[in-house]
Amino acid sequence: MAGEGGNRHGPVRAFFRALYAEMAFSKESLRLNGQGLVFGLGVGLVVGVLGGLFDRLLVWADLLRNGTAWAAWCLPLAGLAVVWMYRRGGIKTAGGTDLIIQAARGEQPVSRLLAPVVFCATVLTHAFGGSAGREGAALQMGGSLAELVRKAARLGPEFQDLAIMCGMSAGFSAVFGSPITAVLFALEISCVGLLPLGALFPCVVSSLTAGTVARAMGARGMHFYLSASTPDALFYGQVLVLALACGLLSILVCYAFAGARAGLARLFPNPYLRVVVGGGVVVLLTLALGTRAYLGSGESMVRQAIDQGSALPWDFLLKTLLTALTLGAGLKGGEILPSFAIGAAFGCVAGPLLGLPAPYAAGVGMVALFCGVTNCPLAALALGLEVFDFYNPGSFLMAVAVSFLASGYRGLYAKQKFAFSKVPGPEGASHPHRQEGFRPRQDPSEQ
Repeated sequence: MAGEGGNRHGPVRAFFRALYAEMAFSKESLRLNGQGLVFGLGVGLVVGVLGGLFDRLLVWADLLRNGTAWAAWCLPLAGLAVVWMYRRGGIKTAGGTDLIIQAARGEQPVSRLLAPVVFCATVLTHAFGGSAGREGAALQMGGSLAELVRKAARLGPEFQDLAIMCGMSAGFSAVFGSPITAVLFALEISCVGLLPLGALFPCVVSSLTAGTVARAMGARGMHFYLSASTPDALFYGQVLVLALACGLLSILVCYAFAGARAGLARLFPNPYLRVVVGGGVVVLLTLALGTRAYLGSGESMVRQAIDQGSALPWDFLLKTLLTALTLGAGLKGGEILPSFAIGAAFGCVAGPLLGLPAPYAAGVGMVALFCGVTNCPLAALALGLEVFDFYNPGSFLMAVAVSFLASGYRGLYAKQKFAFSKVPGPEGASHPHRQEGFRPRQDPSEQ
């Protein structure tokens, strides 16, 4: 009888034991997420303030470059100052965002001087005629500042990866004003196919905080209105072809950026000579073209393509060339915003040939190329939804999926890893044992 009673009460005891375990887990989860809330707020405030100031200074830099007859011709001199700052601070000039990606995996520390150096270097590059973006500086600045916050909060080195991802989320959000994209990009960029969801909540807090602070300081965001015909089978087919072309174009863009960096490094091993020669070539090309439209971040090209549906057939090629030379020479900024401009200009020209409205095709091209060069489909989809106000999400979903497949395993960041194959094999879709087999080919500049 006693045995029967024990068996009768067994399920009850098991229920309460499971309930107690869940409550204990919830209590520990609340404690850790409370720490994540405080840490995310701290990172978001610091990065948001610096991001807002950074954006204001870049506006001034653009005014100086476009409003004077001499500033854009001083790029080689600005390059000398950039190289000197990096060498003086003991920071690897060739690392860039790859340094932050490695730090997000806990593979190396981040220099405390990275934030101020990349801040000043990017402003100089923009003010004196470089063709570069601003998100690379924002990601590096955010990661470096988040590390300072981590150390100030006396969190151990085991939290470095969390800090870096929070900083990247905050920096991206402060610059672009797209908090959802910022969070997914920070989680997705380090190892494609794996999302460290334990960092989701603090990254969301830091992203929203930094974006709010930066917008309050007058920082610009990206937002566009699109219109197109009601989607049907033909419409999705047109988007598929455009996205396929953008995926293939992303391979060309990545090889152009890496090739210019490797070629200039091989021809001019001295970094001071390299930046003078590379900057001088950008100046000469700008004089030969008779326009400064390809200098700066390329945001004006994006707005012209999407708002006005206007782009020249060679705009995307010339922007690729000048950005590759600027970054390859050793000047600083970023590759993502120029990639926006390249994709928007290409889509604006190619879309009407397929029967798509030029402004709409420019938006699809921008998102598809961003996906192709970063290998971040979730972040790219979020970008299409946020920037274009959730208009016709199906077409952006199609564009992202096709571009992700067509772009191969090359990307802007040599240190990015792939956890899975992009296509299912005989064993199915999951191939965790193939991780090393699907890493991007080594950057020629690092060989």
